Amino acid sequence: MITVGSLKREDVSEEFPFLAAKYRGRRKAIKEFTHLAPDFVFWIYPDGILFDAKDAHKKNLPRGYEHILTDEPDYCGFLRGRVASNYGPQVVVVYCRPEALESDVEKISQFVEGMSQLPIPIANDALVFSDNGDIYGTLNDIKRRDS
Repeated sequence: MITVGSLKREDVSEEFPFLAAKYRGRRKAIKEFTHLAPDFVFWIYPDGILFDAKDAHKKNLPRGYEHILTDEPDYCGFLRGRVASNYGPQVVVVYCRPEALESDVEKISQFVEGMSQLPIPIANDALVFSDNGDIYGTLNDIKRRDS
C-alpha cells in the first residue's frame, strides 16, 4: 500500500480509521464515507478538463464516453473521484491505479488541472487517497509532484 506526501499513515488513520495499514473492509468503509453526502463527484478528462458527475459516476458519464466504465481502473484515461467532508476535514478519493498519483507525471498533471476547476472551495491540505487506501498526501503534496 502506497503512502507518500507529508502525512504519515498512522496520523491519518486517527481521523480516518479505514486508512490504517490493516483494516478489514477498507473499500466498503471508504465507499460509505465518500457516498454519504459528497461535496462533488467528478470525472477528469485525459486533457485535464473537469466534468461534473452530479451525484453518481455511472449515471452521469461524459457524453460519448459511456464505454469508460468497462475499462476499470484505467477508465480510458479519465480520472474518477469524489470530494467529501461529512462536516469534517475535506478529502478527495480517486479511483485509479496505485502509482497514478504517486509517480505518473501525466496523471498527476491531469489531476491537478482538474482540481483547479472545481466549482467548490478545495483546501490545499485536503487529504487525497485512492479507493484502495493508497495515500497520496495533501493536495499541496500532489501539486509539488506536478512541478
